[in-house]
Amino acid sequence: MKNAIRAALLILGLGLFGWFVQRAGVGEIWRTCVSLGWYAPLALISYGVVQAVDTLGWRFAFNRDAARRIRFWTLYRVRWCGEAVNNVVPSGYVGGEAVKVYLLGKRGVNTGDVTVSVIVGRTVQTLTQVIFIALGSAAFLSIVRPESRVRYGMLVVLAGSLMALGALFWLQSQGMFSILFATLEKLKIRIKSLDLHRAELLRVDRGVVGFYRHNRWRFFLSACCYLGGWMLDTLDIFLVSRLVGMPISWPQALAIEVFVGVAKVLGLFVPGALGVQESGIALVCQLAGLPESLGLSYALIRRGRELIYASLGWLLLYAEEASFGELSGKIAGQTSKQS
Repeated sequence: MKNAIRAALLILGLGLFGWFVQRAGVGEIWRTCVSLGWYAPLALISYGVVQAVDTLGWRFAFNRDAARRIRFWTLYRVRWCGEAVNNVVPSGYVGGEAVKVYLLGKRGVNTGDVTVSVIVGRTVQTLTQVIFIALGSAAFLSIVRPESRVRYGMLVVLAGSLMALGALFWLQSQGMFSILFATLEKLKIRIKSLDLHRAELLRVDRGVVGFYRHNRWRFFLSACCYLGGWMLDTLDIFLVSRLVGMPISWPQALAIEVFVGVAKVLGLFVPGALGVQESGIALVCQLAGLPESLGLSYALIRRGRELIYASLGWLLLYAEEASFGELSGKIAGQTSKQS
C-alpha cells in the first residue's frame, strides 16, 4: 500500500511538472538554462555554505563537553553523508539520522550524546523552518496583488505556522515520547514496536529535555544557525535569477524558497521528492508572478545541484563502508544492542 502511494505521488508530480514544461516550452527553458554558461558552478556555492552553517547548528545541539571532542570537519562530512541518504532514500529522514549516529559512534563518540544531538538538531531545524515559513508567508503578502485570493491562503499559513511553532516547542520541552506513551495509554492503544523500544525512547526523551533545560544558550545558538541556513537558502534562486538575466527581489526569493521547502516535505516519501519538488517550484513561481521559464529552469538547475551533492555524499559514505547494505546491517545491530 505504501509503495502504491509513493508511486502515485511520483507519477502525479512528474505529470504535473511535464504539464508545466509543455506550457512554458522546452526551447525557452533550455535557452534560459544555457544562458548560465560558465557561471553555472556558482549555483553550487550557496548550498555548500548552507551545509556549513547547518553543521554549526548541529554542533551546538551537542552538550559542551561532547562538542569539544568532535572536529567541525568530521561533523560536516558525517552530516553530508546523512543528508545524502535523506535526499535519496524515502525514509522520512530516519535513515539519514541513523547514518549520522552510526558514523559518529564508529569514531568513538558516545552514542547517547549523538542520538540526543540528532533529535535536538532536527527539532531545532524544524522549529526554525516554521519561523522561516511564517517569514515567507509575510513576504508573499507583500508581493501579491491586494485582490489576489492567494493572500487569504498566506494569512492562514502564517497563523498556522505560529500555532505549530508553539506546539512543537511545547512537545519537545515536555518530552515528545513521554507524551506519546501517556496518550496511547489513555486511549488503551498498544504498538509493539514502540513498546519494545520504550526504555530507550524514554531515555532519549530525558536527554532531550535535559538539553533544553540546562543548555538554553546552546539551544539559542543552534536555532540562530539553522535559521541562518534557511535564510541563506534564498541566495540560490536570487543568484540564479540574476545569472539568467531575470533578476527578482529578495522578498520574492524568500517567498519562493519557503514554499519550495514545503513542497519537498510533501514529497518526503517519494525518492528525492522527484516531480513533487519541481512541480512545487513551478507552481510557487507562477503564484509569485515570475516567468514560467525562470521557475522551470530553476527547478532543473536545483535538481542538478542536488544530484551533484548527493553523489558526492554517497561517495563519502562509500569511503566509510563497503556498501549501503553492509551499513544498514551494522546500524540495525547497533540499534538492537542499545535496546
